[in-house]
Amino acid sequence: MKWYRGSLFGLAALVLVAACAPQETAEADADATYESAPAVDMSAIEAAVDGIEAGYVAAYNAGDAAGIAALFAEDGVQSPPLMPQLDKAGVEAMYSAQFEAMEAQQLEVMREGYVTDGKRTVSWGGFRVMMTPTGGEPVESTGRYGVVNRQDPDGSWKIVGHMFNYEVPPPGFGEM
Repeated sequence: MKWYRGSLFGLAALVLVAACAPQETAEADADATYESAPAVDMSAIEAAVDGIEAGYVAAYNAGDAAGIAALFAEDGVQSPPLMPQLDKAGVEAMYSAQFEAMEAQQLEVMREGYVTDGKRTVSWGGFRVMMTPTGGEPVESTGRYGVVNRQDPDGSWKIVGHMFNYEVPPPGFGEM
């Protein structure tokens, strides 16, 4: 019976010591994971977003449909208003048709914000576009946009999703 009380006392002491010992917690694990995560270079990501946006505007203003399509990832899509979703080839075809019907076009983009997780960005804002149809008068339209960009394994950034709508649609939009 003495050995039983001694064993019970020893077991209780062991439990007490274990209970008082420092514990690893989920919070400590999360802190360790956060501290070991690679740093995200926010200025490089913002520069990439700026570069895609500037490339899109420059290609649009130059009437370069292939240049716009080149900004899209192979699996990238665009969802224009009043039209079905377009893949990369469809984006190029849509802008080719639009540019063929125009004497000139001028796009201005006003980004209002973006967020990132380091591998993807979502940006949004407004735009103003002035289009001059062949033989016609200039027409100004305004609208809103949203873009999802992704950093590919090679480090380049591409558009994977682009949506826009018109607050004031150009005459005949959706007939192109």
